[in-house]
Amino acid sequence: MGDARRSGPRFSSSQRWSLFAGVYAFCCAALTALFFATILDLFGEVIGLPASFVAPVLAAPALLAGGLIWWALVERGGTVTYLRGAAFGLLTALVTGLAWTARFVSVWSVEMLTAGPVPLLVGFVFAAVAVAGVLVGLPITYIRRRSLDPPDATATANSL
Repeated sequence: MGDARRSGPRFSSSQRWSLFAGVYAFCCAALTALFFATILDLFGEVIGLPASFVAPVLAAPALLAGGLIWWALVERGGTVTYLRGAAFGLLTALVTGLAWTARFVSVWSVEMLTAGPVPLLVGFVFAAVAVAGVLVGLPITYIRRRSLDPPDATATANSL
């Protein structure tokens, strides 16, 4: 009877880490949105987001993007490198930013995106997000690298 409970679907290590990376990206994005709440509350109001949930709503695309990008870049690659981890953070941040830029354009049109100082502001935000994304990607990469099984000492000794 105990075996019947355990026979359910099990996630592989790669799938668990991809899920964890998505949740991690979401949490980092939500914390960043809370830190910049004064500005982002206004942005949320402009594009029609609920005022009480701006931070988690703005962070939501990072959940899906983070998991998928981690799986594609880090887990499928076979080796966990800091370059891949930095790329994960960068791409997750940029995809999240692009999702909200697309939402802004759907509400206000492309003309509004190109009006006055808006392109400069958007460029500044994307630059800041890119740097933050790279920095966010490094700690999870470190943790993932530390979690990998060390080479089996007996197998190494036997192969000599």
